[in-house]
Amino acid sequence: MAPLLELRAISKRFANIQALDSVNFDLREGETHALVGENGAGKSTLMKILAGIYNEYEGEYRLNDQRVQLTSPRDALSRGIGMIHQELSVMPELSVAENMFLGRQLTTSFGAVDWRRMNQMAQEELAKIGFEHIDVRAPLGNYSLGTQQVVEVLRVIVSGARILIMDEPTSALSPAEIERLIQLMDTLRKGNRSIIYISHFLEEVMRVADRVTVLRDGRKVDTLDVKQTSVNNLIGLILGHEINATLPAPTGRPDGDTLLDIHNLTADVFREVNLSVHKGEVVGLYGAIGAGHFDLARAVYGLYRFDSGDIRLDGQLFPRGHSARYAIEQGIAYASESRRMSLFMDEAIYRNVMTPHLPRLGFLSPSAATELRAAQPHIAITGVHPPDPYNPVGQLSGGNQQKVAIARWLPYPPKVFIMCEPTRGMDVGAKSEVLGLLRNFRNEGYGVLVVSSEPETILAVSDRIVVMSRGRVVTELANQNLNKDVLLRLL
Repeated sequence: MAPLLELRAISKRFANIQALDSVNFDLREGETHALVGENGAGKSTLMKILAGIYNEYEGEYRLNDQRVQLTSPRDALSRGIGMIHQELSVMPELSVAENMFLGRQLTTSFGAVDWRRMNQMAQEELAKIGFEHIDVRAPLGNYSLGTQQVVEVLRVIVSGARILIMDEPTSALSPAEIERLIQLMDTLRKGNRSIIYISHFLEEVMRVADRVTVLRDGRKVDTLDVKQTSVNNLIGLILGHEINATLPAPTGRPDGDTLLDIHNLTADVFREVNLSVHKGEVVGLYGAIGAGHFDLARAVYGLYRFDSGDIRLDGQLFPRGHSARYAIEQGIAYASESRRMSLFMDEAIYRNVMTPHLPRLGFLSPSAATELRAAQPHIAITGVHPPDPYNPVGQLSGGNQQKVAIARWLPYPPKVFIMCEPTRGMDVGAKSEVLGLLRNFRNEGYGVLVVSSEPETILAVSDRIVVMSRGRVVTELANQNLNKDVLLRLL
């Protein structure tokens, strides 16, 4: 029997980067086929080809044994292929029913929205999967992330999709919500719907998938029946070598002066997190996307609300609900995982460097000359290239943008640098330079917290590594003879 969907020898390039190289993939009716691999392995690119987001590539896309050329996600959906993204696209202020029929509201013969029929159909769809307790007229934002995820899945199903592409669907869900989503997937499979499942959580993959395809460096490594493989075998295929069977023992907290001390910090996406950063130390905070580590960093900086627990910097207790301005004044520096969130892309380099510190210059509106004079030494120290302080940051490479994101904290040096994904999207040379800057901060006695989902970055720069998974700290390890397979097995 021919596969329901098949990709043959798919290749895709972005400038000089070969994202996919002759990848074969197929999906059968009524199965869940998982797609796994490291960040950068090609999963996202393949997924976007499957969903019609990318339509320029080499190779053949076959659907129901017919060659097709999808032109857009709308075209894919019209052919029965729907995608559920990791970042939910629901409208929390709209009702459950409105979200389920978003963009396709049912209407009466007079052209008005048929609320009665829409609410009834939404209630029926939810009842089919055991969610009859949901009030479809209530705002979706009243319900948990798990329920919102279910409604997003049903929205794709109601649109007529027989093939669902699910991208990290459980990354932000609680254990109970994960169980309900897995039950929904089982129900869908029994209805002969097919699922392409992308996840970093290999234990979960082994539980929900029938087959799993491993990608590495843009190439297909193998496709396996999950009954004939194991988590350790998958990790070995993902990394390209056999893994050590034993995990290192956890380490205790090091001696020395504590700068940042986080005690039992709890919010909606992380719970009871304990973490410390000491003078002259780089701590790596590692987890898969959705582990809660980026939200934890935002909470320390004052950009994310936490419910309980304490944050202390050099012994000083932060007040509940503190602001980013308060964190800066106490000695916290922060660079987001998105440089576009940290920097003003249309502004000059020197303006970006000085923006966090304008109140400290003692002027309501300091002159450009004053800002320039204060910024230039730090532009030089971090090696921004080209070093012209008038250049707009948006015209710089990713590596040099990251140097600006670091340089902006040097005019009034903090006690602790929190750097999220400091080397994302950089070439080898730029990565080395940025990591060198972080090591220099450590050597000068500052504390550095590097938050990343890239094991290479964590291993390259950290003295100590704290691993988070599903909002909790799993373990804390000294960075001695560690490798990627250890970190992957802890997710």
